[in-house]
Amino acid sequence: MNYTVNPFQQLYFADDTKPESFVKLFSSKPLLSAINPVFQDANVVLSGPQGCGKTMILNLLKPETRIAYATVGEDFPVDPSMRRFISAGVNLTRSAITEVVQVTLGRGEEADERELPLYFADFFNFWVVDDLLKTIQTVGENPAVFDSLVDLAKLPQFVDNLREQDCWFGSLSGAANFDELRSIISKRIGVYRMWVGGNLTEKDAPSEIRQSKTSLGEPIARTAECLRQSGVIEEGVPVLIRVDQIEELHRAFTKRSRAILLGFRRILNRAFANRDSRVAYRAGTRRYGWDRPEFLNVWGSDARLEARRDYLRIDMDMDLFALGERKNSVFDAFAKDAFQKRVGFYYGKENQKVPEGLAETAFGKSPNAEQRLRELSIEASDEKIDRALGLDPTRDRGEWSDEWRRFLRALFRTGHHGMLDAVLAAAWGRQTGGGGKSRQHREDPPPESAPWRTREWWRKERLDQAVLQLTTRCQQRFMWWGYKDIVSLSGGNITVFLHICHRVWDGFLKSQASIPKERQIDLLSGAEIPYKTQAEGILFASNEWYKKLPEEPSGDMRQRFVEEFGKWLNREMTGDLSMSYPGGNGISIAGSEYSSVDKATVQLLEFLKDAIGYGVLFEFPHASKTKAEVERHKFHLNPILCPRYQLPEARTKEPYYRRMTTLFDLAEKAEVILAEYTAPRRPIEVETDKSQQLDLFGDIGA
Repeated sequence: MNYTVNPFQQLYFADDTKPESFVKLFSSKPLLSAINPVFQDANVVLSGPQGCGKTMILNLLKPETRIAYATVGEDFPVDPSMRRFISAGVNLTRSAITEVVQVTLGRGEEADERELPLYFADFFNFWVVDDLLKTIQTVGENPAVFDSLVDLAKLPQFVDNLREQDCWFGSLSGAANFDELRSIISKRIGVYRMWVGGNLTEKDAPSEIRQSKTSLGEPIARTAECLRQSGVIEEGVPVLIRVDQIEELHRAFTKRSRAILLGFRRILNRAFANRDSRVAYRAGTRRYGWDRPEFLNVWGSDARLEARRDYLRIDMDMDLFALGERKNSVFDAFAKDAFQKRVGFYYGKENQKVPEGLAETAFGKSPNAEQRLRELSIEASDEKIDRALGLDPTRDRGEWSDEWRRFLRALFRTGHHGMLDAVLAAAWGRQTGGGGKSRQHREDPPPESAPWRTREWWRKERLDQAVLQLTTRCQQRFMWWGYKDIVSLSGGNITVFLHICHRVWDGFLKSQASIPKERQIDLLSGAEIPYKTQAEGILFASNEWYKKLPEEPSGDMRQRFVEEFGKWLNREMTGDLSMSYPGGNGISIAGSEYSSVDKATVQLLEFLKDAIGYGVLFEFPHASKTKAEVERHKFHLNPILCPRYQLPEARTKEPYYRRMTTLFDLAEKAEVILAEYTAPRRPIEVETDKSQQLDLFGDIGA
């Protein structure tokens, strides 16, 4: 095995990879539940965080991808009954269409906001029609792949029909044949590119487009109609229009740009609202580019796009990957297949195939709680053990009896299993000690029945917190390694998974570089990447993901909030000596506060929803355990950020029940701008039974 290449160096390949390579790298089997609706009728929106697979799915619509599958002898991963379609589209990032926002008509901002969306619509129409004509030509020239889907002999009649359509306002009148038609359209796109590139001297829009602006979507639908009427394609062949990276219409750093881009979005929504049977749209967007109500308004009316009526939305998080649930068979299959294909693409040879299940063998099994403590020394002094168990003689005022202390120290020294038993026994003593829970130990000697060991669920729910507290007080780190840990930390996002793989593999390459070839670890023969290398790579990936947060608009505020939130959760979990809240890696807010119309609360929730849309936070509705409430909402960090803040990523227990004042306090510390909130700060409140909180002990873990 040649350890010179990192198969995960390039995280994103959907746009940059050649079609033949795309076929070898694309993982289709686990995505079938999302792929099939894309090839059916009606408008479809694929939404999800960065790198979840939206663009890969949309790329299956391109004829070049279909040809690539045929070239390498792979079966196209779409049901044969759905393969007769024509597709064209635009990537709003790469096309420069959104750059129309940078120009001005020279008549003030009001004119720009009112009229630039009309130029965006015209640019969009010509771009998509150009791509549609290119697709027709490509499909027609490859009958071995597409059969008789396109009849190029009918193109003259098509050109005559299309040229006369009144939606063009005469802009195609000079097209005598198909080549001239494409040339005119290409020239129009070129004028737009020169304009947005600042290469024209006119203060207003270019004169050749000013009087012939087209209405968004209508020229595209007319083109599809003319293709069918002329016989280039048969009646009933769907024309699918791809629009990828809609979130680009909401990436703005100035008030002017935000207003104009919102106009672009609203005029684009008209294509969905029309529900035109001649074409069907396929949109790809990150969640923050679709969730807000103002993003769904339709240009020129009071209407708003309606889910299931104007479009079918496939939420890649919730519908496909269950937003990072630890046991997710779909994402698990996706991750394994993506890993297999990446390594096979770079390392697979005819004489050495990449073995099946390589991800599981290369990363190995994830550790149990005892194995996470393998770096801790069992031979410790009484003082160090007391510190590890939170038995501070100054703070607890001698309330732990000598018998309990001797018992816990002896238990601690029996091995890593004993360490866990000791910290859990101490938590049990704190939870059940003294009459009225006024003391932190039982009046009787430690029970021989060892309930901290025999009560299975009580113990299981607290194992991660026990490990966290022990490692923190022993000045070590909670560590992650193994396939299941890596999948769990990925949070259902394939790009996060590949990012972790990249950093782990990179560390592995460095560790092998100085070792003679005959002594190097051979992963293709069933060997495993050392756990320390994995743990270091995972922590590197976590910190790197945190550093990426400011790359998006307002990302610096989200980053500051994450920093305060993560540190606060860590303090709460390490300081909860009685382990009353083992689900303390998140926070739960009452539904009544979540739906508040208070201006300050609305602003804060909008900020949190943006953070959710950008994949920084995860949010889930959940049933309340109190009869007075019906529903609550819990917030967790994206799992990839948990190693940075030393927080168990598994959501095995309900999180802290808190009030919105907690989030306001964190937002204030993070300098999140919430102009409406001027009321005095109240103390952070806990809604659950305060008798379970150990304020007496303060922040033991700090």
